[in-house]
Amino acid sequence: MKPKIDALILKVNGNEMEGAVDEVAAELPVRLVLNNEPLVTLLCTPAELEELAVGFLLSEGLLHERSAIKKLSVSGTGPSIFIELAGLPRHWEKQFEKRTISSGCGKGITFTNYDRSKDRKLDTRGPVVSVGTIRELLKVFRNISTLYLETGGVHSAALSDGKDLLFFSEDIGRHNAVDKLIGKAFLKGISIENKILFTSGRVTSEIVTKAGRNRFPILVSRAAASCMAINYAEDMGITLVGFARGDRMNIYTWPNRIRM
Repeated sequence: MKPKIDALILKVNGNEMEGAVDEVAAELPVRLVLNNEPLVTLLCTPAELEELAVGFLLSEGLLHERSAIKKLSVSGTGPSIFIELAGLPRHWEKQFEKRTISSGCGKGITFTNYDRSKDRKLDTRGPVVSVGTIRELLKVFRNISTLYLETGGVHSAALSDGKDLLFFSEDIGRHNAVDKLIGKAFLKGISIENKILFTSGRVTSEIVTKAGRNRFPILVSRAAASCMAINYAEDMGITLVGFARGDRMNIYTWPNRIRM
């Protein structure tokens, strides 16, 4: 499955119109099947689907240990992601009865606001990163997605240890890009505690919840943050940075982790 396809278009330039072939980001409905029960259908770029499923379940609080994964596979032309987990809590299905229309385009559904009383606040004393380091990492992050440069139609997410970008993922959905990144690090056995999450998309409450549940102390975005995202970040002990472009950025919460 290719992450982009060729589309026949009419290109208008001033008063001229001509036929052309343009590269566009691929989008497919992918069904996630948990323990033989259809769970959700994710609209996503058809790449890193196993990572997407794992990151989604980590963010929903259903997956905690690598050993809990008994089966993980992708099959079908649909396609579908099949995952079997051991040790699921009783009546886990009830978690997915309460659905929220997300802030994403297309009126997607999220479950991350379910029972937020279980979310643990991070230690707000560290780690610390400099403004200069964030700027240098953003220069790399801005140009790392060849799919974005070719199509202009995807979001990006990256994991950093404060020195380098360790992992990178992309998807048409900003939520999916973050979940793919989280799942990739988890499957590779890389802890994301005390790491920095970079994202290209706007930061809303769902993104902050994903960051908090996966123990990211610092979240940096090139785009805006919503008021609910700022409130969640304050409550969860996350340093939230938005509009991080060029020499400027807005630090919304817990600025003690950012030094000049």
